[in-house]
Amino acid sequence: MTLINTFANKRPLAVAGVALLVVAAIVLVFVLRENPTETGPESGPAPNSAAAGEKTGLAAADLNGDGIVYQDGMHPWIVQDEPGQCPICGMDLTATPVGQVEAGVVRIDPVTLQNIGVRTAEVAVETLQRSVRTTGRFETSEQRLAAVSPKVGGWVEKLHVNYEGARVSKGQPLLEIYSPDLVSTQEEYLLALQHARRLQNTPDAQRLVEAARRRLMYWDISEGQIRRLEERGAPQKTLTLYAPASGTVVKKDVVEGQQIMPGMTLMELADLSRLWLMVDVYEQDLAWVNVGTTASIELPYQPGSTVAGTVDYLYDDLDPMTRTVKARVTLPNPGLKLKPGMYATVTLLGGESQPYPVVPEDAVIRNGDESVVVLALGEGRFMPADVRTGLQAEGRVQILSGLQGGEQVVTSAQFLIDSEAKLQSAVGAMSGGHNHDGGLPSSFAPPSGAA
Repeated sequence: MTLINTFANKRPLAVAGVALLVVAAIVLVFVLRENPTETGPESGPAPNSAAAGEKTGLAAADLNGDGIVYQDGMHPWIVQDEPGQCPICGMDLTATPVGQVEAGVVRIDPVTLQNIGVRTAEVAVETLQRSVRTTGRFETSEQRLAAVSPKVGGWVEKLHVNYEGARVSKGQPLLEIYSPDLVSTQEEYLLALQHARRLQNTPDAQRLVEAARRRLMYWDISEGQIRRLEERGAPQKTLTLYAPASGTVVKKDVVEGQQIMPGMTLMELADLSRLWLMVDVYEQDLAWVNVGTTASIELPYQPGSTVAGTVDYLYDDLDPMTRTVKARVTLPNPGLKLKPGMYATVTLLGGESQPYPVVPEDAVIRNGDESVVVLALGEGRFMPADVRTGLQAEGRVQILSGLQGGEQVVTSAQFLIDSEAKLQSAVGAMSGGHNHDGGLPSSFAPPSGAA
């Protein structure tokens, strides 16, 4: 029990002693760094005393010119010309080739290249063409709509077409209306005719006839109806409205006996012999779609068959919810087999772009607003290059600037090579200010005169 108490009482003294030894060792290192001339003339020039034209980076540590320096992987600022151990962690330094290559070039030995699986591809100057696959919806063509709207007020006496979806032909009777104004105008026209006959068609009497006739025509009374009125010699109670065009009744807002006002739309007719296919184009695909772009359309009611069309209009507004723009394709509809509201799968075949250097998409390293490719220079040498990218299609990317064509770019493991290039650049910058004989960087040195 006494022995345990004695050890417990001496334990703080032991810890304090160890701490003092560590501090003494650190101070000794700093003192040696502050007095480099004490090691003799063989210790080499002091840091930052290089003359103009002196090598920098890893090459600055290659004193014997054999192209090999020794570097610590965990503390890359520890670089020296001879094998040894890192003074910080005690690990063996790794042989690193300097190679006297141009700035920014990374050299990797063949074994490492094989281990990390580096693959390359040649930069080709060519055009790009992309197909955009999307969906579309059939709609009634707005250019093939017609409204039935009387120019005279009255009451609907009879409906000849009394349901939506009915197919009508141009000139087919749609409804009959009774209008007091129309009846009185017919009577005026008949009186003007009688007056003109009595006056043997004098100019004044003929002007009255023409005025009454013109009023009837302004109310859409046809020539045939006016001629029958003259033959009958008595006004007709109702006026028949005829279909202004062939099509399908897509809207009916009238029933028999209803009072109507001038200008009221009673029916809407749609010619469905041609339909609009409204195609959704996402904003990132707009560069590939223009008026005249060919469209291949797969119809839902007939699997396996396709219909060819052409984009005839590209709308100016973008849907903020779906981030799409409408592209319109007009298609014939024989037999009215296509129905408004149907969906279709559409493949838009974009036109060819201008020729530019093209690389595989995997070759581009994107870092925010910057894009980089790694050039393979041969003999295990690689160099990152900044590029500006353009259009992208089918796994390939345009290079607008930075490449000319014919270069070899890395398509796999380029992230490791780019990281190695940045590491060597950082080490080179740090090597300009520290002792290559294994000391700490000058930024870690204590103030001058520190004890």
